[in-house]
Amino acid sequence: MTRGDTFALGIIIALFSVYAVSNRLKKSLYRRRWANAKRAEIKAARLLHQAGFHIIRRQPTAKSLLYVDGTPKTTTIRADFLARRGFFTYVVEVKSGRSASQLRAKTRRQLLEYQLAFRPHGIVFVDMAQERHREIVFGPRITFSSILPLSLYFIVALLLGGAAGYFWGKGTWL
Repeated sequence: MTRGDTFALGIIIALFSVYAVSNRLKKSLYRRRWANAKRAEIKAARLLHQAGFHIIRRQPTAKSLLYVDGTPKTTTIRADFLARRGFFTYVVEVKSGRSASQLRAKTRRQLLEYQLAFRPHGIVFVDMAQERHREIVFGPRITFSSILPLSLYFIVALLLGGAAGYFWGKGTWL
């Protein structure tokens, strides 16, 4: 074997070693994150119980239907908890880590996806870094169909009020 062969073999062994060590580090980091997330969920369950929430289900799933170019696609969405307080049902999202207190775009999209899939009253966002929870409710969209019943009630009330005033005035307008 020449010096060049030995050098090439050394490079190959070094690259393989770096690859193997980085894979082990990634697996170890993944296991640690998973274990931390599980611990955070257990603590979050206690925190929610203290805040008056009753946990209905852990790791609930919901199907979501969307159409891509007219073709239906079904996806499954998994949340951390489904909880109830009073008469209202909430989807619970638990975040642990340094950036848990910030509602970033990715998290907001995830919460909107929960809102569409589970149709809860609201979403409880649990920040385990600060050990607090926040209730998030997406406001209803104002559309013609949402304003129509309210405007009909107003018109009926106006007519009934006018009729009552007419009759109380003994047939004359006040």
